[in-house]
Amino acid sequence: MSQNDYIYLYAEKKANRFNMYCLLAMCFLAFLSLILNEVGIFTQDKAITRFSMFGLITTDIIPFLIFIIHDKILKKEKSVLEMPFFKVLIIIFSYFSIIDICIVFSFQAVLLLAIPPLFAAQYKTKRSVFLVLLTITLLSIPFVTYASYFYGIYDANLLKPLTQEEANDVVYGIQNRLNIATPKRMLEVFFHYVLPRMVCISVIDFIAIIINGRTSNMIFEQVKLNDKVNEEIRKKSEMQKSVIEDLADIIESRDIETGEHIKRTKKYVTILVDAMKKDNKYKDILTDKYCDNIINAAPLHDIGKIVVSDLILCKPGKLTDEEFDKMKIHTTKGGDIIKNILKDLGDEDFLNVAYDIATFHHEKWNGKGYPQNLAGTDIPLPARIMAIADVFDALVAERVYKKPMPVDKAINIIIEDAGTHFDPNLVEIFKTVEDKFIEVSKE
Repeated sequence: MSQNDYIYLYAEKKANRFNMYCLLAMCFLAFLSLILNEVGIFTQDKAITRFSMFGLITTDIIPFLIFIIHDKILKKEKSVLEMPFFKVLIIIFSYFSIIDICIVFSFQAVLLLAIPPLFAAQYKTKRSVFLVLLTITLLSIPFVTYASYFYGIYDANLLKPLTQEEANDVVYGIQNRLNIATPKRMLEVFFHYVLPRMVCISVIDFIAIIINGRTSNMIFEQVKLNDKVNEEIRKKSEMQKSVIEDLADIIESRDIETGEHIKRTKKYVTILVDAMKKDNKYKDILTDKYCDNIINAAPLHDIGKIVVSDLILCKPGKLTDEEFDKMKIHTTKGGDIIKNILKDLGDEDFLNVAYDIATFHHEKWNGKGYPQNLAGTDIPLPARIMAIADVFDALVAERVYKKPMPVDKAINIIIEDAGTHFDPNLVEIFKTVEDKFIEVSKE
């Protein structure tokens, strides 16, 4: 489904819900009118009012009952509010209920016939459909007016010169009304009562459809603009990933083990982040965007090794203290590269995470790491995550200067160093995903 279709479907679902509740409100008003008429506040014929209002209530509550049964009781996957027949049902029932009100209570209520086209104006409908509904509405006005004239509740203006007793007489009421229904009087009713209301309703509904069309165009333009923005974001994201992959390739070309290390550590970071998202301590911190940034920035943690000499980087034996000091500068240099060279990537949040990972992934929880001797939560969270992934892989992988350590021993080292080297909370999470780390280490 395209984004345009999704937006229109969402809008129609909202329109169906709104219109359904409007019909429900009409049910409440009908029930209230019935009660007021029964206690004598209204003075309409009780038998006719009961029949009419119960019919209106029964009709207008049907869409709501369908919604409750389909969506709430049966809990169908697709809401009935998204189904095309539902809006047709709402419009048809709105016509029935309003015509009922107009005939029984007063032809003056014919202005309510503007409501069904207004309901329809909220949907994505063709102009021809709206014109059909408007035609039905306009034809309903003379029908309602003349039906009220012959069968409806007494109105002194419409039925003059009849009195209320003459118009509502059980035996002769309809005959009395027919007696005054001369062609001249019928024309007067049309020009004085029917035609003005047809004009008013036409104006109201045309204004509504114009406003609806303008709103739909604005939504469509907004969708197109949103598509353009998303496309730009996608291109930047692809460029970002391409740069990261190219930089990782550069590192790998200098040191095969470092290149494989980059791939594995990204998988370890992904495992940890996914597990952390299920922990209440981190669920508010680890947004989807933040998690993606941490995972995608992981391959850049050793980018600073570009400036380290091949003699040190590829030395088969243990480094001297002087050589190790030179190796340690890869953290600060990595941060500088991200801050100064990759700044044109444009994603500031990503760059901040990448900077923290590259610069601080060798810091230790007890403050005895490097380059700044940060401790505890002063170490950025992405760097604390990276530290576990980095050290675990360094232990279990073969390097030019050492043999791989057994996985069980490496896991014990991570656990034992909780609170000294590593964040103890992250180590607890690490313990829940040991098996996944083992699987990656065997690849």
